[in-house]
Amino acid sequence: MTFTLAHVSDFHVSEFGDTFHDRLRVVKRSARVASVDPNKFEVVWEEAGWRVLHERGKRRSKIGLVDPAGYAHTIPSLKEGNGVLDPVERTAAKACRLEARRVSTLAKDPPSQAALKTLYESTPKNSNVRLMRAVPFVQDVDAVVITGDLTDDGIGFDLVESAFARWKDKGMLFVIPGNHDLYLFPMRASTRPRPTHASKRAVWRAFADRIGLEVANCGAWWKPLPQADAVLVGLDSCARPQRRFFRHNGGVGPAQLDWLREIGQKTEWKNARHRIVLIHHHVVPLPHGVGKKAPSEIGMRLDDAKTVAEAFDEIGVTVVMHGHRHVSEQRQPAGSNFTILASPSLTLGCRSGDDPSFWRVELDERMHAERVRVPLESVEQDEDPSESPLGSLAMSALESGSDVTLGAGADDEDE
Repeated sequence: MTFTLAHVSDFHVSEFGDTFHDRLRVVKRSARVASVDPNKFEVVWEEAGWRVLHERGKRRSKIGLVDPAGYAHTIPSLKEGNGVLDPVERTAAKACRLEARRVSTLAKDPPSQAALKTLYESTPKNSNVRLMRAVPFVQDVDAVVITGDLTDDGIGFDLVESAFARWKDKGMLFVIPGNHDLYLFPMRASTRPRPTHASKRAVWRAFADRIGLEVANCGAWWKPLPQADAVLVGLDSCARPQRRFFRHNGGVGPAQLDWLREIGQKTEWKNARHRIVLIHHHVVPLPHGVGKKAPSEIGMRLDDAKTVAEAFDEIGVTVVMHGHRHVSEQRQPAGSNFTILASPSLTLGCRSGDDPSFWRVELDERMHAERVRVPLESVEQDEDPSESPLGSLAMSALESGSDVTLGAGADDEDE
């Protein structure tokens, strides 16, 4: 009987659905929890933990917006507020808009398809909303494998868990982390408090535990699937410490490769027809389309790719599934015996300009992979900050001089 799985990747969900791949729309929040002294501020609007505060004794436009976690947000201008004259009213509207797309809100109380359609039409680039719109098209498969970058900056695993609950509850959700899930960025995202390497890894491991993955000390896991005549192996290509200047080069490392060789000696592995490895970083460079060269590997490559590929052939890996470059491609690289399935971003699309898609893989006497397109328009993607680390450092330096200040109020045009 044929066993089917969906290979999806690179969701880039975040606190509010903003991503580094659309940097102009990153939600700005204060770096620290805002001081909301009741002697200085009065609450003029409140809902779902969001508060609009007015500075006592000041003009009506001297207000601040504070989210449920206590961080301050910018006040929308008249233009950003679609012409709404009352600064409190348009600030409250901004709070409602952010809350409706907030990752914890969507995970706890998933909206109907009609409501999702409305959210999508008003904010078509929002990665949280796009994930919720895409998942219903992942259907009629026995298992789902996700090859990293579930999150944009380490926040949002609960939304992934909720969206793929159907497979998680059956023990058929298999996931590995990506560079966005575990590494740091020079630029400030909307995640608060700002994550550390330790906090990101702790959040990832807690998620892996919740979905039933038994992660070894080296960071890898394996799962025999006798019903598919297959064995799955998940590798952490961010297992080693992050390189200088916030580069996102991956590395599997000796510990995982030694562990992988041990798995290669197990009876379940040797007897399986399909021996599948999941890894986030690409083993071979991938062009962004026909007639195009592979992009720069600076800050993005798998540094030990040659050693890793040799280990794959040594133990008889048949299929390697990865994400990372947001490119959809199936190939058998020269000099190797395994097939590569590269999956694009399920939410943002393919760097070629193609719409989002995923691989529907049938495992029987042979493996058959079919690209399934999701009816969402692709998003024009900014370079990943790790592709131009020096430029990102410069931008970070510019950002560091400014912060969201409670009570700064709306623009002068509102007066």
